[in-house]
Amino acid sequence: MKTIQDKFITLRDGRTLAYTEHGDLSGQPVFMIHGNPSSRLMRHPDESIVENLGARIITPDRPGYGLSDFQPNRTLLDFPDDIAQLADALGIEKFAIFGVSAGGPYAAACAYKLADRITQVALVSGVSTLDRPNAYDDMSEAWQTAFKTGNWPEWLLRQVLKLRVRAERRDPEKAIDDMAALMSLADAKLMLRPEFHAGIRRRVYEATRNGTRGWAREIKVLVAPWGFDPAEITVPVHLWYWEDDPAVPQQMGRYFESKIPNTIPHFLPGGGHLFFLVHWGEIIEALIA
Repeated sequence: MKTIQDKFITLRDGRTLAYTEHGDLSGQPVFMIHGNPSSRLMRHPDESIVENLGARIITPDRPGYGLSDFQPNRTLLDFPDDIAQLADALGIEKFAIFGVSAGGPYAAACAYKLADRITQVALVSGVSTLDRPNAYDDMSEAWQTAFKTGNWPEWLLRQVLKLRVRAERRDPEKAIDDMAALMSLADAKLMLRPEFHAGIRRRVYEATRNGTRGWAREIKVLVAPWGFDPAEITVPVHLWYWEDDPAVPQQMGRYFESKIPNTIPHFLPGGGHLFFLVHWGEIIEALIA
């Protein structure tokens, strides 16, 4: 995987927002919203996929992750303003956007709030609203427990996450093994492949380079009401979900399909939570078609 340069802008409130760009830098712009915990380093190791598609992938660190400044008390609907300012700084008027896993709600918020600028959206194993009946159906018990820590006080979350990060720093390989144990069998096999293994290890480490405040706040955001109804999203939304995903089950995608007026479904058999990597080119090609 080639080294990608870190870039920065200063937002109107004085915060630094870090991001990377890769692919065809003169191509069609696609903003990628990373998962949790992850960072601007989240991407497929084969750069030729997006280069050949003519796509320019722009991936920001969310507040408190990687090199982006923490934003106290942020909500889901604060994030589209950061994306709009980044797009303005890059001279981009119209763009596609996709969010992976915990990045899904942020992509949905952008679709709602920046409808005049966004051409298409993809929710890729994207977490749905969690303040609804049966929101956790079909999710593994371990993942339900992880999400429901969002009901804890934020200070307690930070302390628990600090202990986890220390353990991961001491033994990164065990941390990846522990993560694989929570995934599907297909995911676990994918994580063993050297080209993916290195990338997963690097971007997760990067997520907490400046502590756990961003991660703790993120968990609170994910379990909170979104502040808008997905039914109010008017732009086309691609839904990519895999049958064997233990973290974000297909019922979450079906919920979006029932709510959002203009969806393009991609409900695939087998797979798992990390299978956006297997379908990377298809996801991006659909967004820029």
